[in-house]
Amino acid sequence: MRMLITNDDGIDAPGIAALVRAVKGLGSVFVVAPRDVQSATSHAITLHRPVEVEPREFPWGEGYAVDGRPADCTKLGLAGVLPGAPGAFDYVISGINAGANIGQNVLYSGTVGAAREAAFEGVPAIAVSLHLDGMKKKPGDLWDRAAEHAREAIERTVAVGLEPGTLMNINLPILEGGKEPRGTKLVTTATKPMRAKYKTNKTVPRPGTGTAGVGSYSLLGTMNVGRAQKGSDAEALFDGYVTLSPLHFDLNCEASHERWAAAADG
Repeated sequence: MRMLITNDDGIDAPGIAALVRAVKGLGSVFVVAPRDVQSATSHAITLHRPVEVEPREFPWGEGYAVDGRPADCTKLGLAGVLPGAPGAFDYVISGINAGANIGQNVLYSGTVGAAREAAFEGVPAIAVSLHLDGMKKKPGDLWDRAAEHAREAIERTVAVGLEPGTLMNINLPILEGGKEPRGTKLVTTATKPMRAKYKTNKTVPRPGTGTAGVGSYSLLGTMNVGRAQKGSDAEALFDGYVTLSPLHFDLNCEASHERWAAAADG
């Protein structure tokens, strides 16, 4: 199996290193990842400047560091323009992200965005994220343990297969204090809206303007999903399960087409 590996935490992140080590036994890996952290960049791509790409050496092997977004990395990897790139890939795997991507977060996530780009281009894709919220102390073997659980979920996904245009969103529960997942669940993605919470920062005066200044506000996290929605990824993840959620991005609203067609007929 030929795998393109990417992420949104940057090519130096421990999550991508652990993922590469864990999946090498499944086939060949080709790593193309952002040079810097690109969290919450969703499906953004670079249009108005060239994208710089630098070959790098790591303890886990070779990779390309891209001065761009996660979706840029997927596009570059699949385009076959980088030296050493195979002619085609069987899977694109994005992660392991430092923080869960469940519910509405799948639309903000650069991790999921990189996988979604592959699904759009007809390549089966998997996004993998690790829940870290509330973890007070991160054990030294955290990422390798997470990667082993990720590999099991990836193998199950590959064995069953994915529908065209679909990606598998995998989330791993908190593994603090030697905890292990309670199992694996195939679940839907939570649709309950997340309420944004902001911190109000001190207003900074503008010198010489005679105005009071401009206020600023800091978004306090993006994990306000809640666990009330039964059968969702949020509920299962917070209960300690590895969650698998197939995502399909069809932007068309069939019901609206039917309503407009009925109105036209009337």
